[in-house]
Amino acid sequence: MKGFIYIDDDLIGEADFKIIDESMGVVGGELIPHHSYEKYKNRIRTLYEQKGIANSNDFNFKIVLNDIVLEPKGGIGITDSVEFEEIYVEAAGLNSTFINTLK
Repeated sequence: MKGFIYIDDDLIGEADFKIIDESMGVVGGELIPHHSYEKYKNRIRTLYEQKGIANSNDFNFKIVLNDIVLEPKGGIGITDSVEFEEIYVEAAGLNSTFINTLK
């Protein structure tokens, strides 16, 4: 399911989200960055190098799917390494009712 990823009010990209771990309420997908992602890319990559991911403790991430703002209890994270071409976004701790809508 296509979703849009924001930092604060900046639309930084979109992703086709898939269920990664149903029991843990995890969805993820490859982030297709928009132009505004460039503003955050270096900091996200630095955080990846330091701790493996940039997460909700570092940025005010927001994911919108079908006009619904997700509220994952485990947060949202982005993995972006200079060594890989793919940028990955994930959200953990979504409720089972929402996960079932993705099936």
